[in-house]
Amino acid sequence: MAPIWGRVITMKQIAGLLLGAVVLVLAGVTCLALARVERNMADAQQHTATFQYATAGENLDAAERYLGYGRLTAFGRATTAEIHARKAAVQYWQQQYEALLPAGAEPVGAVDDTNVELQLVVANAAYRLGQTQAADRASILQALEEASVGYLTVLKNDTWHPDAAFNYEYVVRLHDEIAKGRRPPSATPPKTELGQSGEPATATKLGGFQIYVPLQPGERNPAGGEAGEGAPRPRKG
Repeated sequence: MAPIWGRVITMKQIAGLLLGAVVLVLAGVTCLALARVERNMADAQQHTATFQYATAGENLDAAERYLGYGRLTAFGRATTAEIHARKAAVQYWQQQYEALLPAGAEPVGAVDDTNVELQLVVANAAYRLGQTQAADRASILQALEEASVGYLTVLKNDTWHPDAAFNYEYVVRLHDEIAKGRRPPSATPPKTELGQSGEPATATKLGGFQIYVPLQPGERNPAGGEAGEGAPRPRKG
C-alpha cells in the first residue's frame, strides 16, 4: 500500500532541499550586505561633500565591515580598493598628509599598483606635504621633483588616469618656471581646505556675438511672407 502522502522522501532529497535552503539564505545575506555597502558608500560621499569627514569615515568603516560577506567576489575586491581610496581621500581633505605617506623613499611606489585612485591620493598628499615643508627655492624645486616622480609612478600603471597626467604636467612646468626664474618660489597658489584657491573668470565681451530673437507676430514684415511660403515656381513649356 502506498503512503498517505503519495511517495516517500528519501534522505538524499532531504539533503538537497536543505542545501538549497542554505544557498538561498547565504544569497540573501550577501545581497543584504552588498546593499548596506552601497548605502554606506553613498552616505560617505554625501558627508564628504558637506565636510563631515568624521561621519564619512564611519560610513566607510561600516561599508568595509559589511563587505566581509562578499570579500571573495570580484565585486568585493574592487569595492575594498575603492573604500581604501576614499578613506585616504577623507584624510587628505583633513590635511593629514603625513598619515597618508607610507614609509620609504618613494611613497607612491609603496602603494598597491592595482589601486590607482589610492596612488593618486598619496601622490597629491606628497606634493602638498613637500610644499608645506619647503623653506627656500632649492627645497621647493626638490619637492617638485619628488612630486613629479610620484605622479609618473601613477601614470606607469596599465590604467590611465587623466588627473595624474594633468598634475604631472603642472608640476613639471612649475618646476621649470621656478628653475628658470620665470616665477618666484612663492607664486604657487595658496592651499585651502579643498585644494587650491581659484580666481574670478575674466569678463566676457559680447562685441563679437550676434543674438537672434524670434519676432512677435506683429513685428513681422508682411513683404517677407510667412513661414513655409515662397516664390511661385515657373512652369516649364
